[in-house]
Amino acid sequence: MKARLRAVWKTRELSTLFVLALEVALFTWYLWPESGRGHPFFNLSNFVLILKYSALYGIAAIGAAMVIISGGVDLAPGAVMALAGVVTGQLFVVQGYSLPVGVTAGILAGLLSGILSAVLVVFVSLPPFIATLGVMGIARGIAFIITEGRFFDLSSRLPAGWKPFGLPADWLAPIVLIVLAAVFQYLMQRFQWGRAVFALGGNETAALFSGIRVGRVKASVYIIAALLASLSGVILVVIQGQGRADLATGYELDIIASAVVGGASLTGGRGSVVGAVLGTLIFGVLRNALPQIPGATFYDRLIVGVVVVVIVVVDQFIARKGA
Repeated sequence: MKARLRAVWKTRELSTLFVLALEVALFTWYLWPESGRGHPFFNLSNFVLILKYSALYGIAAIGAAMVIISGGVDLAPGAVMALAGVVTGQLFVVQGYSLPVGVTAGILAGLLSGILSAVLVVFVSLPPFIATLGVMGIARGIAFIITEGRFFDLSSRLPAGWKPFGLPADWLAPIVLIVLAAVFQYLMQRFQWGRAVFALGGNETAALFSGIRVGRVKASVYIIAALLASLSGVILVVIQGQGRADLATGYELDIIASAVVGGASLTGGRGSVVGAVLGTLIFGVLRNALPQIPGATFYDRLIVGVVVVVIVVVDQFIARKGA
């Protein structure tokens, strides 16, 4: 029984959940208001706000986690989000197509970006860092070409109080995140494809000799990651009401950091979808609470960078100790 409890405690998702709970408790205590005033942090509307904005890059973090588990890295999700949003906005606002048509085109743009990444990594054999860095530049560049420095005002064409699928707009991203997290967690744990992704990240040569189609599996994670990033992008522009080429700038760090903090090892072979989602919530709470502390508004990037470095150092230490 004690051994089982120790094994549960060592589960990375549980430790990440503990960090999230500790973070919430810390900010709740630190931001406790004076008597008679409502709490600025610990309230339902603020938690919905955190969940809403965390989900916007949490959807992309699911794909990033799978890429990292496979032993790769994807630097393009922020640019793919921008491209998908710009394509959606251009067709919906400028060309006058319906929103579903614009959204479909935006997601297809993400699909093409993922295919390009897969071709560069699998067939051209470029290092994932270089390949996805190039795709990042291409996607962001095309977005700027399409907009010509302007932005597309989607909110002007959406009816007041618009509810996608009959739901409040604030709940769209969280619901999509929860559904996708459940689906991909199941695929990664229960399906042969998911086990192949883990095997690929653990030892690519061994995976090849065990009969796994390495190229096909590797290509699939980059394509899925781009599709999820494009889905995140179209949801972002619909909620914010603006399609801009500089949308999601810097999200790459947030997305990768969320996956890593959630337990995805940069050496490959370890991680989970649920952990990546919890990682996005950790940074979402951080970015929501810090601006409410005088003088701490600009510390979020510093803290994210420090956390990523510490997590990677600890991960490398654990990997060496395990070896």
